[in-house]
Amino acid sequence: MSEITAIQFTQDQTRTLTGVSVETVRHWRKAIPYLSSKTGKVARFTFADLLGLAVTHELVNSFGVHIATLSAGVDSLFRLLAASGPASLDGAIVFITSIEATLYEGGVEGVGQVPAKPALMIPLAPLIAKIQRHMLPVMPASNQTTLPFPPEAIRSRA
Repeated sequence: MSEITAIQFTQDQTRTLTGVSVETVRHWRKAIPYLSSKTGKVARFTFADLLGLAVTHELVNSFGVHIATLSAGVDSLFRLLAASGPASLDGAIVFITSIEATLYEGGVEGVGQVPAKPALMIPLAPLIAKIQRHMLPVMPASNQTTLPFPPEAIRSRA
């Protein structure tokens, strides 16, 4: 019997789910060693990779950080996310410094000792929710009201 493997996403799916263009990933491969193995049209990404790309995208777009400035910290982030289970990531917060990343699984309330060095804090819950919304769109609510009594089958004597 074959071993169950994690779902892997294509470059096109990755772009759709994270909003990161193929050209941007191509550029990030040069700066982040973890991504250097994700080459060519057959590159596949795990959910942890998607989350790492979403966090990196947030760092670049929200904070205006140049990827080369935090390349060691972002590389550490990808490796940390890959080693963590997906269930432990929901509600977690990641702190990224110039050389490392630290994951706090308890959310804001669970953050005990914060990093001693300057760090950027990114909550993972909104990014996970955004990815999940793209993967599993919410079905519209039914407009039918609940019946006050259950329907009954009627037999006819025909």
